Amino acid sequence: MLGLGLVALAAGGAGYLALQHLRPTPSVRGRTAVIVGASAGIGRCLALEYARGGAELLICARRAAELERVGAECEAAGAQAVHCVVGDITQRATQLALRDRAADVWGRVDYLVLNAGAISVQEVVDLWGIRAADGLRAADGSAAEHADRALRQIMDVNVHAPAALAGLFLPLVAACRGVVVVVSSMAGLVAAPTRSLYSASKHAVTGYFSALRMEVGGLGVAVTIAYPGSVATDLREAAVDARSPGAAVAGSASRMSPAVCACQIVRAAALRQPSLITPWPYAVAAALHAVAPGLVERMAKRKYGLA
Repeated sequence: MLGLGLVALAAGGAGYLALQHLRPTPSVRGRTAVIVGASAGIGRCLALEYARGGAELLICARRAAELERVGAECEAAGAQAVHCVVGDITQRATQLALRDRAADVWGRVDYLVLNAGAISVQEVVDLWGIRAADGLRAADGSAAEHADRALRQIMDVNVHAPAALAGLFLPLVAACRGVVVVVSSMAGLVAAPTRSLYSASKHAVTGYFSALRMEVGGLGVAVTIAYPGSVATDLREAAVDARSPGAAVAGSASRMSPAVCACQIVRAAALRQPSLITPWPYAVAAALHAVAPGLVERMAKRKYGLA
């Protein structure tokens, strides 16, 4: 029976994805898009994708030089206009400056793209410094401070900042029946080993923005949550819990191109889809996790070298 169920899941998922690709993608020309975390990786590719579609952009990131470079790339790619705000998106001053800039320039936001993110790469026993050759040892104060700091940082970037921005921008998005676009992760649906803090933050994002979708539907606002699998970005190099190089990561051969990921996210948002899981095998894995969680967890442990 389980085998038949798995076949049905795979067939249903394939049929759903095929139908999605048959739908024409609405144009973003002349639309306004605010993109946070736009200086590299998926964020940069999202900005370029909207630019190629002829949108007007307001992009934000901490690194001024990189943000200016992306702004110039977007102008060359065909954006109707590009505005930049440099700042730390976890800070209220940056959040307000970004909201006020959008209000002053446009008075509306068609797409609020919440992409800024942080990741974790350590197992819990290493995060707390309790792994030892002869078993587990007690964590010391320094290790506990390190763990607390990592947890606060990842929650500030991945949960608190996007939740705050969604609230601050809601009137501007509602003014044009726009879309809040949240770049989450497959870890927001199925937890992954060595990603305990990251999985916790992305599950929180799933809960918050899934509830928000139901609450703001009456305002004409859509909420699209994207759940990419492993994507080829440099996010892992700045992990909040990293003490030294060598933490477990997924093999590079299995990672998705950020450009392909961005293209799919822009399309899903334009279609006002509630969610996007990409690439497609991860959609099957998410469905499979509901009926055979042990199997999916064994697969995850193998992927991260813990089997």
